Amino acid sequence: MPADKAPIENDNAADAKVKLRSLADLDGRTLAARTAKALIAELASDMGGVDRLSAAERALIHRAALAGAMADDMEATWLSGRPIDVAAYTTLVNAQRRLLATVGLKRQPHDVTPDLDDYVARKTSSAFPPPPPPGKAP
Repeated sequence: MPADKAPIENDNAADAKVKLRSLADLDGRTLAARTAKALIAELASDMGGVDRLSAAERALIHRAALAGAMADDMEATWLSGRPIDVAAYTTLVNAQRRLLATVGLKRQPHDVTPDLDDYVARKTSSAFPPPPPPGKAP
């Protein structure tokens, strides 16, 4: 074992039971918990609702939402002027992107085609500026 790594100690007796905690076990009033729960609900809604999701999709959405909440926290830390671990942040954001892609994140193209009336109006107004008001010299 490297000198800078301490061994992991197990305080549990050999016959002790492990209690796994989840988001449901938390109070839920913290901003992080509320952010994660809101994102879980939004992502589930985007996928057609919780009742239409498989267990695997629910798990992926849960993980993506928690990664998003953690990334939000790191972003707020950095924006407040404190340093963050950029490698950890990048890893977190990339993991979230992969989770969202797996669960069905789709890129929606944005229509940038100008409306014909707007296009003609822009072309007309730039080619022929309006005349000056009466009594004013150009």
